[in-house]
Amino acid sequence: MQYSDVIYIILELISVLLLFLLAGYASKALNSKWRLCYLLPAIVTMFVTAFMGVEQSLFLAYLGTVLVMAGFFKEKEQLRKGTALLAGVLLLVSIPICLFNPAYRAADYTKDFKESFATLKEHYILSEHKEIDWDGLYQKYLPMMEEADRSHDEVEAVIVWKKFSHAFHDGHVSFSANEEVEEKVSDRVFGNDYGLSLMTLDNQKTVAVNVDKDSEAYRAGIRNGTEVTAWDGRTIEEGKQGLTYELTGFANAENEAFYDTLLVAGVGREQVEVSFLDERGTKQTVTLSRRGAYTDRLKQTLSIINQSVEGDNLSWSEPDNNTVCLKLREMMYDSSSYQNGDHSKMKEELRKKLEEYKAAGKNKLILDLRSNGGGSPQFILALAELLAPKGEHTFIYDGVWDEKAGNYAIDKASGRYKTGKCFTYTGEDLLEGGRIIVLVNGETISAGDHLVKLLSEYDNVKIAGFTPSNGSAQGVRGISLGYGQLTFSAVPCLNEDGSIFIDSDASRVSDMPLDLKIPFDENAVKALFDEGKDYIMEYVA
Repeated sequence: MQYSDVIYIILELISVLLLFLLAGYASKALNSKWRLCYLLPAIVTMFVTAFMGVEQSLFLAYLGTVLVMAGFFKEKEQLRKGTALLAGVLLLVSIPICLFNPAYRAADYTKDFKESFATLKEHYILSEHKEIDWDGLYQKYLPMMEEADRSHDEVEAVIVWKKFSHAFHDGHVSFSANEEVEEKVSDRVFGNDYGLSLMTLDNQKTVAVNVDKDSEAYRAGIRNGTEVTAWDGRTIEEGKQGLTYELTGFANAENEAFYDTLLVAGVGREQVEVSFLDERGTKQTVTLSRRGAYTDRLKQTLSIINQSVEGDNLSWSEPDNNTVCLKLREMMYDSSSYQNGDHSKMKEELRKKLEEYKAAGKNKLILDLRSNGGGSPQFILALAELLAPKGEHTFIYDGVWDEKAGNYAIDKASGRYKTGKCFTYTGEDLLEGGRIIVLVNGETISAGDHLVKLLSEYDNVKIAGFTPSNGSAQGVRGISLGYGQLTFSAVPCLNEDGSIFIDSDASRVSDMPLDLKIPFDENAVKALFDEGKDYIMEYVA
C-alpha cells in the first residue's frame, strides 16, 4: 500500500477510537462542539480524496467515516459507539482489500496512452520525415493498452509502450520504467535462456555465440561459431519474422538487421529443438532445456559485441607505438560544465594530452564512441575545434518557434522547417592532418551521432564499426507518467536548407555510412567470444 493511504487509515482508526471513547461523555455534556467531532473523519476523507483522488479499494473506509457522521445528528451513546466500532472494522477490512486487489491505485493506462498519443502527434517533429502513420499506430496499440488496463498489468502496459515506441524507428522515442519493472519486462519479452545466443554473420550464416560451457548445448557439440540452421522447428529467418518485440528503436534498418538474430535464441518453452552443423559439417539436432530467463545472457552478449564495458569516460590508451585512443562514453566532462556549457577546462586538458602524444610521434588517433549515449553539444564543439581543419565550420541550425501555432515553423514553399540560429566553430587542426579513426556501434546516439557527423566530413577521418551509429540526433522532450517516462524527438536540429540533420527518413537508410565496415565473421566471433579480445580496436589499430 502507498504510505499516504496507510497514514490515512491509521489517522482515521485513531479518530474513530477516540470518538468511541468520547461517546458516553459527549452524550451527557450535550454541547454542540462534541457533536462536531463526529464530522471530523468525513472531513479528513474529503481532504484526502481531494488531493489523492478517490480509490475504489478504500470504499469501505470512506463508508465508515460517513457512518460516524450519525453521531452528529443523533446524540445516543449506543449509536455513536456502534457506528464508531463499525467504522473501525471497515477501515481494518480495507487494508487486505488494498493489498490483494490488483486494481488498487492502478494507473489508467488507456487514458495515459490517449493523452500522450495526442501530445506526440502534435509535437513529434519527424512525423513527415519518417512518414508516421498515426491512425495505424492508434488502431494497433490502443487495444493492447486497453487489455493491459483490464488486467491491471503494469508490466504489460510498459511492454506496450515500448512496442509503440519502437514503431517510430527513432532512438529518441523510448519508454523507461523503474528498475524493478524493467527487469520484469525484460524477462517477459526476451524469453528463455538455453545456454547460448545467436548472431548472423556477414555471409548470412547464423552461428552460436556466448555458449555456456556448462550447458546441454556445449555438451552436444555446439561451440562459439557453430552454424545453427534451425531453432524451435523453424529456420532462423522464419524465427526472426515471428518475433513480436524489437531490441530497441533502431533508426537504421542496418542496425536492426545486425542485432535481431539475438532475440531468436530466447524463443521457446521448457524445451527447444536446435539443428546445427557439427565439426564435419553433418547436421545434428539436440533438445535444449530452459535454464532460466534469457535477459542476463542477452545483456552479456551485447556487452561483448559492443565492447561497452571497459574504460572510463575520457580515458586514454595506446594500442600501438604510433596510435593513441580516447574513449568517449558520453559527451559530458563534469556536472558544472554540463550545466553552464563552459568546456574550456576540458578542452585545455585534451589539448595538452594531444600535444604530448604528438611530440612523442604519436599522430594517429582513435576516437572510441561505441555506446556513447550523448550529452552536451558544447562538449562536441570543444573537441571538434581541436581536431577540425583550420577555418570556420558549420555545426547545425536550430528551428524557429511559432508562438501562435505552438510548434516549430514550417516554410510553406519547401515544406521544411524554417531555420533559426546557425551554430559554428573554428577548427585548429591540432593533429596537423594526422589520421583519425572513429569507432561506432548501434548504441552511439544523440550527441554521439552529432560528433560522428561532424568528424565524417574531414578528409583525414574514417568512421569504422560493425554497423553505423544509431542515427537519432534531434532534441528530446519527456512526458512523465506515474509508472515511467516517455521521451520523443521534439526539438529540431537542421541543415542549412531546413532539412533534418542526421535522422534517417522512412527508408531507414543511414546518411552516415561507414568508411570502414569491419566484417562480423568467424574471426570476429573467435576473438570476441573465445579470446576475450576487443576485435574492433585491434582491427583498426
